[in-house]
Amino acid sequence: MAYVVSSPGSCGEFIQGYSEGSSFMVTCPIDRFSYALSGFDVKGDVLPSKAEMAMKGTLRYLGEERTSLPLRLKSYIKKGKGMASSTADISAVSQAVALSLGRKLSEREIADIALSIEPSDATFFKGIVQFDYREGRLIREMGICPAMQILIYDCGGEVDTMQFNSRKDLVDLQKSNGKEVSRALTLFREGIRTQSTALIGKAASISAFANQKILFKKPLDDFYRLGLKEGGEGVICAHSGTVLGLILPPDRPAGEVRRHIDDAMKGRMTFLDLVHITNRGMEYRKCDMNDFEKL
Repeated sequence: MAYVVSSPGSCGEFIQGYSEGSSFMVTCPIDRFSYALSGFDVKGDVLPSKAEMAMKGTLRYLGEERTSLPLRLKSYIKKGKGMASSTADISAVSQAVALSLGRKLSEREIADIALSIEPSDATFFKGIVQFDYREGRLIREMGICPAMQILIYDCGGEVDTMQFNSRKDLVDLQKSNGKEVSRALTLFREGIRTQSTALIGKAASISAFANQKILFKKPLDDFYRLGLKEGGEGVICAHSGTVLGLILPPDRPAGEVRRHIDDAMKGRMTFLDLVHITNRGMEYRKCDMNDFEKL
């Protein structure tokens, strides 16, 4: 039986910092996915290195002696930008391997496999979660995020997740943002409870500006002010990546906002995508090779 697994990427994180004894993130899953296909007999793809590690790690976890099986993988998530492309690949591959062997992994099992490879996002969980991205500890399930659009822009360059998270000063810098991050978490929880994009946008903005001392993004201040002027609810950043996102209510004409931002920020940022929040988490279904080609 062939299965396809979809796992979402992210637009950075709503919040990232240090709290309750650990470095954590609050996930921001978006409707851009990696897809892994398993359970077929022909030759599979040559996988990216981290996806290959996920396949081998999952087989070991399941007690299999073999070290590989045929898989296909495709992704619609930008690499090296802080959009959880590796997490989406790793989680989709891990579940696809398990399904091909008649097993299904829990979200926490997938988190353990992902964390054995690198510090990981948790966009494969349903809804929004607060997640210890170093130790794989689910701190809390935050709930379902209200509908929103996000205009994603790139500040340029790439960030290596493993190098960034190995910085010796990182935890101390995160701890120094404790007051701002605590306020952001309080606002975010209330935003989820009341389904308020305004409160969520305010919480994300606080975290984005606090992160400037850790990974500076030169366009942030102007992007934030311009975004609010155009009807945005706040900004979200990839705390260990290069992207910024403008949070928009679902009924705001995003094309009009984008034109104004493109004109004002020309040469300073590059538009990447218009996305929407997803609460779906990881999903799977029966699939054949023809269906996979159409994804």
